[in-house]
Amino acid sequence: MTGAESWRTPQITEALARLEEAEVALDRAIVEAKRVERETPKTKLSEEDIQLIEEHARSAEAPRELRELQRRIDDGELSWEDVAAGRRLDDPQVRAALSTGVEGMRQAYTMIQEGHELDDIIEQGAPAPPRDDDGAPTDDDDEGKGYRFMRTTDE
Repeated sequence: MTGAESWRTPQITEALARLEEAEVALDRAIVEAKRVERETPKTKLSEEDIQLIEEHARSAEAPRELRELQRRIDDGELSWEDVAAGRRLDDPQVRAALSTGVEGMRQAYTMIQEGHELDDIIEQGAPAPPRDDDGAPTDDDDEGKGYRFMRTTDE
């Protein structure tokens, strides 16, 4: 090695090669993240959407987890826009609050894939709450109301 590169020991040369590989991988990850961001539909809640969500979340029909999430939103800790944009999905309480409507969403998605009309899907509402062998609501049903988030009519 010449004097200008005498500092390049085999370990430093290897470290520089690994650094270059990491930079290339980072560049690829950034390109992929930008592609995913471009392809991900942007959702924006209207003021009316937020009002309807908050009205439901404050109601006695809302699951406990959703009511607790609404309290956090009221306290200014987060917003419905944060939730809708997916910025708070790493929060266990947010995930718990949203999970109460997941089964209804799955059912609606399946019905859409099967070609059902949107009005029929909405009219049908959410699936019946889970019941035990005696027909009583199960504990994970939040006192028989856990699936009412998707419900559009009273029972």
